[in-house]
Amino acid sequence: MRRLVKEVEVIVTKTEKEALILENNFIKTFKPMLNIRLRDDSTFPFLRITISEEYPRVEIVRKRDQKNDLYFGPFTNTKLLKRTLKEALTIFPIASCKKTIKIGSRQRPCLLYQINRCLGPCVKKINEKEYKKQVNQLIKLFEGKQKEIIEELRIEMKEAAKDLAFEKAARLRDKINTLEKIGERQRIVSNQVDAEYDIIGVVVKEKLAAIQILIMREGRIIAQKHFIMDLPEQKSKSKIISSFLLNYYSETPQIPTKIVIEQKIIDEEMINQWLIDKKNENEKNNEREKKILLQPNTKELEELLELAKENAELNLETKERLKRIKEQRILKSLKELKETLHLEKIPNRIEGYDISTLQGINNVASCVVFENGRAKKEDYRKFRIKFVDGQDDYSCMKEVIFRRFTGTLSKNFPDPDLLLIDGGRGQVNAAIIALKEAEIKIPIVGLAKKEEELIIPNHQKAIKLDKRSEALKLLQKIRDEAHRFAIKYQRNLRRKEIKKLSLEEIPGIGKRKVEELVRHFGSIKRIKEAPIEELMKIEGISRKLAKRIVNFYKKNDIKIF
Repeated sequence: MRRLVKEVEVIVTKTEKEALILENNFIKTFKPMLNIRLRDDSTFPFLRITISEEYPRVEIVRKRDQKNDLYFGPFTNTKLLKRTLKEALTIFPIASCKKTIKIGSRQRPCLLYQINRCLGPCVKKINEKEYKKQVNQLIKLFEGKQKEIIEELRIEMKEAAKDLAFEKAARLRDKINTLEKIGERQRIVSNQVDAEYDIIGVVVKEKLAAIQILIMREGRIIAQKHFIMDLPEQKSKSKIISSFLLNYYSETPQIPTKIVIEQKIIDEEMINQWLIDKKNENEKNNEREKKILLQPNTKELEELLELAKENAELNLETKERLKRIKEQRILKSLKELKETLHLEKIPNRIEGYDISTLQGINNVASCVVFENGRAKKEDYRKFRIKFVDGQDDYSCMKEVIFRRFTGTLSKNFPDPDLLLIDGGRGQVNAAIIALKEAEIKIPIVGLAKKEEELIIPNHQKAIKLDKRSEALKLLQKIRDEAHRFAIKYQRNLRRKEIKKLSLEEIPGIGKRKVEELVRHFGSIKRIKEAPIEELMKIEGISRKLAKRIVNFYKKNDIKIF
């Protein structure tokens, strides 16, 4: 390891705990090769409840970027999260809109209100106090406090029946029944009514560690999460558990009362204190926990820990089995390609090319690279067409292929085993001419859209593979990736041009009026589409100025995506 170190920099902290947190943050930021890392931990979704807003909304997000909102997660199973949220909203139908709710912003309620999936706060169908009561109950549901919610609803139901509000009482009864059914699906594992545990099982195999968390609230397992950690070098289980606790709980807003782990770990006292501080800070709790981390001290907890480890091992075995199946499928597809295209060797490196244009403007091309059936994104390249004006896909393709094999890329990149061209006979022929001019011999195949036929040089008829063919699936994957990459680049260039054509270029329009326009219409696209009369509703926009705005967009023929 010392051989890999070029420089050592020391940062002094006040306490060991601060040093531990700083180290964890640096590992996440810089991703050093020899540190343990959660695989793809940044992609796990969270459930956000926007408690910072007057009328909170619930949504699934990928980042925790709003400090004043409440988050649950991360969740490793997105489908399960969506299904759980859908079920929860049938009981407590708070708003799930993408935009902040503004009272009076709508004249009629949306479809979700009509199908009883929203309480309609934007059209004043519910008062703020009652709405927030529903929000708090939804929060309790995701905290696993079902018994507390059911008790509250039973009291409400009795009061409604007493007041002869039988319809309200019936609705509350249905909510209670739904909550009880959810509770029945969750396995009762503890006689401790208030048990709030995370039980963490860890299994290590070669350079991988599988972690399973059983989340127990009110004596029930309400959820489970599994993770895979990459181990760049051999690490003790103690170190693995320490790294995981810092990784996972730094991203998780809810810290349980107890976290069960199988053994003593490195820096246990500091990590325990960090968890206590984080729990008290998140919950604004005056009651100080003394110990959160513990080893199983009852037979019940020992059995739960063993269950977590069994699930972790099963998850690891499943991952490995799926990996083997995927590798076999890739090898099969590459062998099939070799036979179908009569290649001299298996095409381990394939480059895919596509052209993207918008009415002959901003002509661009993409090059995507797949090695051994997998995308190698660090080798992706994008081209801005230099020598072709107007819409001419063939000439664009010829230019790109020629530049690829005569310019800097030809020196820095190895030659591919196969070129895949997104297009028909014309695009393939253009690529062949470019290769001849570059004096390079590389096998080429085209994949035409719609019919999904293979265009092969020196073959008059296109080849149509079976839809179930692994070779066809691989080519389609590469073709679609090249298309996506080209479209993305083309649109980014267009957006840059749109930004250049700022509204502030219009005489009489300053920064303040631009802000008012965007605030009223919500986007540049809506401003562009707005008629003169609608523009005049903005304070300070006269008919003359409104005409200038309309003419500005017409003159520049701006297309907003």
